[in-house]
Amino acid sequence: MNPVIEKILATLRGMALSRKIALGLFAMAMVAGFTTMFIWANKTEFKVAFSGLTKEDAALVVEKLKESNTPHRLTGDGTTIMVPEAVVYDVRLTMAKDGIPKGGHVGFEIFDKTEFGTTDFVQNINKTRAIQGELARTITAFDEVKTARVMIVMPKDSVFVEEVKKPSASILLELNSDLEKEKVTAIAHLVASAIQDLTPKMVTIVDTAGRILFEGKSEEEQAKINAENLADAQYQHKIRYEENLTKRIQSMLERIVGKDKAIVRVTSEMDFSQDDMNEEIFDPFERGGEFVRSRKNRAEKLVTKPEEIPTPSTVNPIVEDENLQGKANNELANKSDDTFNYEISKRVREVKKPMAVLKRLSVAAVVDGKYENKTGENGNQKKIYVPRSPEEMKQFQDIVVKSMGYNEERSDQVSVECFPFASIGEIESEPSAKGLEKIQEQYGRLIANLLIVIALFLLVIRPIIRTVKEIKTTVEREALPSPEEAAALLEEETKPPVFIEMDAKQQKEYLEMMTEEQRALFIQKLNPTEKVSYLTNMPMHEKAKYYADKDLYKTVNILKGWISEGEEK
Repeated sequence: MNPVIEKILATLRGMALSRKIALGLFAMAMVAGFTTMFIWANKTEFKVAFSGLTKEDAALVVEKLKESNTPHRLTGDGTTIMVPEAVVYDVRLTMAKDGIPKGGHVGFEIFDKTEFGTTDFVQNINKTRAIQGELARTITAFDEVKTARVMIVMPKDSVFVEEVKKPSASILLELNSDLEKEKVTAIAHLVASAIQDLTPKMVTIVDTAGRILFEGKSEEEQAKINAENLADAQYQHKIRYEENLTKRIQSMLERIVGKDKAIVRVTSEMDFSQDDMNEEIFDPFERGGEFVRSRKNRAEKLVTKPEEIPTPSTVNPIVEDENLQGKANNELANKSDDTFNYEISKRVREVKKPMAVLKRLSVAAVVDGKYENKTGENGNQKKIYVPRSPEEMKQFQDIVVKSMGYNEERSDQVSVECFPFASIGEIESEPSAKGLEKIQEQYGRLIANLLIVIALFLLVIRPIIRTVKEIKTTVEREALPSPEEAAALLEEETKPPVFIEMDAKQQKEYLEMMTEEQRALFIQKLNPTEKVSYLTNMPMHEKAKYYADKDLYKTVNILKGWISEGEEK
């Protein structure tokens, strides 16, 4: 076993029971604490994807989530489904593609499967159910609406015009929060526009608390509502005009003096009275002359001429009349009339007053001064407020006057002043809260993880490494020899090796480390046993050279013996 581990186990065995229990509790607390911190820092944030679902819709959503292996949680007795925040919109879009949730209402999908032989009565009922279901689904798209039920009454068709009745609708809403009047009116008009011949007056909207949110109004009530809406529209027009002018002036001043260094307020007086005028003016002398529009001439003249006597014939016999006797001539009257019609000047004018007429405009602007660094008597730097010069203030006032559209006839008012916006201490030490919030939002998790890792290293890993090193050092020290043993080992290491105990290779290397004089001297000092070992391990050619140098006659005899052995072979 590793000596370090053995030392750790020995140290643990030598501890008292109370210390062992305390150490175990401390280790468990550290593990639990860091595990909790890691889970908290890296936990998956779940967000509500669907809420207020029916059991059928919840089952369909869960089935789709299981098919896609998407983590999910069920809350609110199974009516609310939560998914990871990163995929909540993807889940909603995927479910919307499949037509989920259906909202517990039957829509036009009721006609997807038609049965043969269905009567017109059943088809009309299905059509009404489909319209009611689709309208209920549409209404629940409002965030304030939890559930909705729409009931439509369609009158029977009649051949008599006098007996024709219009349809009506009633809507029941279960709300998560109160609906604004505009949204309630929008729901009423939405339902009325989806059904033929239905008007908003025939729509009634109530909630589950029994409050009537919308009902048909009489002409007087509707006129009152219209007046209130008109007053609100006029107020909003005034506010928008003032805010627009304020933004224009303030943005221009801030580009000069710096951001958040200028404050502008605008007050306007407007005339919202509506006057429509139609005029027709007849003025014959407006154009300075007479204009003939038409002229009519009529002449009549009296003419006398003798009467012609007809010629008698068998067909037309002449019949004498006593009354015609004595009149020998006929008289004709000729008269003449001349009529003149003159054009009369006429001017038609229609004047409509605009929605709002600006009567007076008042603008107040405040700009911040300057701040200069000044060295005090003790040598410390501090900021001193310096107001702006009159020339600068005059320039600021001219800018405001021109940008606001100053009109002296309206008695417009302009005021531009210079004041310090904050104390020097606030200027020097005011932190940027928005910047800190932005950093926390973007890098909060990363910083938390880094702090956890650093704390884990400093409080757990580093002490463990240090303890292991100390135990290892202790084990190594215990494994080292005592001073007496170290001296003996040193003496043994420094003692020259025994030549007889070496093999041929070691003897050769040992002798090659010496010079020739040292080698010859070393060989002469060898005892007989060492010399025999040396000669035995010596290679053949070196051995021949050795004997040749020492005993020439013996060398010759050896050579003769080798030659004779070679001839016999």
